[in-house]
Amino acid sequence: MRIHLLLALSLCTILVGCADETVPVAMDPNAPPTGPLTALAECEEPLDAEPFDPVEGAELHPEAVVDSVTPQGPLTSMTAYVPVTPVNIRLWYENRDDLEIIIIEDEVFEAELLVSNGEHRTYVKASAICQTGSTMVATVAEELAAAELPVPAGAVDALPTD
Repeated sequence: MRIHLLLALSLCTILVGCADETVPVAMDPNAPPTGPLTALAECEEPLDAEPFDPVEGAELHPEAVVDSVTPQGPLTSMTAYVPVTPVNIRLWYENRDDLEIIIIEDEVFEAELLVSNGEHRTYVKASAICQTGSTMVATVAEELAAAELPVPAGAVDALPTD
């Protein structure tokens, strides 16, 4: 009986202590890194190269600094540096009401997403390169050419049904 009471009191303390936390820690890019990302080096400032503009229709994190754009037939690939973790990138997409999330795969060090804005699909693969920063590869295609986009392994539901 005492163990159950202690467990109940501990749970209440934890819940009350977290009740007024308005922003999840993972959504705060200024929060200190936690978990396995602490094994990575601290981030340095990205190179001061002139960034490219994102491709029309691409859905990229607002802090993404695009450093290359490569057209490949109906697809266009971009690489970028994003000063947040892959988890933060995933959460940013999940919090967008204007996007359809088709596939999400999150492994802390890496996140893969396939999203649609109705006219274009964007495949994103973000990989942690330091404690609070990621490289991101994004490939965009018009919705009609979406079958050409890469998808996370085993994501059979990601193919267009038209």
